[in-house]
Amino acid sequence: MASVISSVLCQSSLTLKENESVLIYSLPMTELCIKVDVEKITRKPGVFYRYSERYLATSDIITEEKTVYSLKDIQVTSNAVPDPSKTYAVRVDKNSPFVSISVDQNGLLCGINVPPPTSLPELSVFAPTEAKENLSNNVILPLGEEYMLVGSVAKLAEGAAKQIYRIRESRLNLLTGDVDHFPSDGTSLSAILNELDKKEKELTELFIGSTTKEIQKHTLYLRPQQALNNEVLFRFSVLKGLVPADDLSGVPYYISVIPTKSPTILDNPKQKAPKEYINFVIPSATLVTVSDGKSTFFSQQFLFPQFGIVIPLSSSMIKGNDKIVIIDPATGRLLSIF
Repeated sequence: MASVISSVLCQSSLTLKENESVLIYSLPMTELCIKVDVEKITRKPGVFYRYSERYLATSDIITEEKTVYSLKDIQVTSNAVPDPSKTYAVRVDKNSPFVSISVDQNGLLCGINVPPPTSLPELSVFAPTEAKENLSNNVILPLGEEYMLVGSVAKLAEGAAKQIYRIRESRLNLLTGDVDHFPSDGTSLSAILNELDKKEKELTELFIGSTTKEIQKHTLYLRPQQALNNEVLFRFSVLKGLVPADDLSGVPYYISVIPTKSPTILDNPKQKAPKEYINFVIPSATLVTVSDGKSTFFSQQFLFPQFGIVIPLSSSMIKGNDKIVIIDPATGRLLSIF
């Protein structure tokens, strides 16, 4: 059987003649899609932070602008893509059972006398989430004329603080019912209270500063051609976030792609390659892990056709034009013949 496998592997390099009629198909390889969620926290000081203790009696404030990142989640999924080293041309006549082979939209072999998939599954597009600009630290909310004409930062801070106290007093009066015109229903009352809370938050952030959080989603793609053992996948920096593997400012995160159960075949040197055949794959069970060298963040087993064995399916095994052969386009496995 070993000679058969060698013969099959040698056919991966296609040599076609002009105007030659052939059927072309590919066997799959597993592409890993690594999704990394990073939380970005941006802290900005308020324009009146120096007056926080004087007017708001608090020293728990942000005094300098700072951005920090933290790694929240790592997930790995797999996609089937055509393997360039396992793309074949089939030269058949009209009486050959292989004249009815079917492939999907990527050219991956699906079988014989079976309809190909009508559409591909949708792939999610991941991009960093844009944070909304917090303008409360850069734009002073409208104040009265007596404050705006002075031009003193201290005087402006005093005016902003007085607005905060007026808002708090208005909210307290609403909650206790100590107002001349009470809202007619609960919905109106809730809307007014929410607006007061929003205004107070904007004014307070002028003193204590603001904190903005966002989740950035990154996606890395990897097509392993051989087993990997603790190869640097990316690096992570608290100050920069996700950085390339060669950026030494970050802590390395490693990926391992190790076959756990490789298929084997019996060695039979007397077995000859069939004259007319198509190929399928016995994929290899492979363990994929992602870690930082201390803790494991992801560990799951996948089937990898590129680590498996290519097997020829002879036309003599499926004589007749009514035979149905089903091959899994995701793994290249032979599922059934009937």
